[in-house]
Amino acid sequence: MDLQKFVSNFESAVGGVKPGSLNPKTVFHSEIECWDSLANLSVLAMIDMEYNASIRADELIECKTIEDVFNLTNSSQD
Repeated sequence: MDLQKFVSNFESAVGGVKPGSLNPKTVFHSEIECWDSLANLSVLAMIDMEYNASIRADELIECKTIEDVFNLTNSSQD
């Protein structure tokens, strides 16, 4: 799994995020102005569809950076 592609997919999943504006170290809960429960669900859906991985909402909430989400997704792939 490619980290940069994951960041790009993360950006696409969250509405209102300018492409290329995020990086693996982005603390998404606080640095993405439009982060809300819908963004949370959109990222969970993207992970399920693009990576065939299932993570829980509480696991996503515990992640700090996009790289943390990437690592969690990597370890949760079916």
